[in-house]
Amino acid sequence: MSGQIVCLGDSITQRGWEVRTRGWVAQLAEAYVRTHDVVNRGFGGYTTRWAVNLLPRMLPASSPRTRLVTILFGANDAQLAPYKQHVPLDEFERNLHHILDALQRPGSPMYAPQASIVLITPPVVGEEMWEEHLRRTGRPMDRRREVTREYAEAVVRVARERKVVCVDLWAATEKIVGESADGYAGVLVDGLHLNAAGNDLLFGLLSDTIRRQLPHLDPATIPLPLPHHSAVVSGSAEEFERYLKTHRDIPPDDRRSEITAPSAEDMLLNRN
Repeated sequence: MSGQIVCLGDSITQRGWEVRTRGWVAQLAEAYVRTHDVVNRGFGGYTTRWAVNLLPRMLPASSPRTRLVTILFGANDAQLAPYKQHVPLDEFERNLHHILDALQRPGSPMYAPQASIVLITPPVVGEEMWEEHLRRTGRPMDRRREVTREYAEAVVRVARERKVVCVDLWAATEKIVGESADGYAGVLVDGLHLNAAGNDLLFGLLSDTIRRQLPHLDPATIPLPLPHHSAVVSGSAEEFERYLKTHRDIPPDDRRSEITAPSAEDMLLNRN
């Protein structure tokens, strides 16, 4: 494989593997099939504080193979005090900087010299849905929409300060909630986590962002590292050796065109 993509975050990333809800990380892996390994490092319930303390165990060791890292935290950090997941806003921002330092600073055991980084804001919180979910499990209400908004805005600030790419999932989900008859149920399964439509939205936003701001990572233009089956005659070791010596750039004929995500604009329109 030519490289790897690392998706770091909390349960919104961990659940991104779920096929039944069209998980956004699973869709990402499909988009980069045969060119990049997608590594899901989402840990349900985790915060940036916990991530900073465990970062060497969460991120792969330093490697030039890492070409893209997505970072999605904030949904748990924004839990109300005094609950255990609460991380004060100023500490949350410092922790994001710490994670970025670990990836960008030479000498770090997690240094990713070839990696582009995308910060993703947490989605909007559906308070009534989340409160009902907690009530069924015997827990008190622990999140507020406007509090989580502050953490989403902090992610945008850090991305601007560090000059890294940002996907504003909060703004996109807020727009859908405001315009769709389904309200929060249009993007969330329980008021906090993404449903299938929410996963489609995030994947679409991320794909659009990559095409526009990180075109060298556009999966539609990345050559396949191994030959298309139609070019193989006998499949012998000698044939492959000769082929690979003379074919450095292999066009992506064999990848499915339908993997390409719809535009974010189309997805927003189709939610109404």
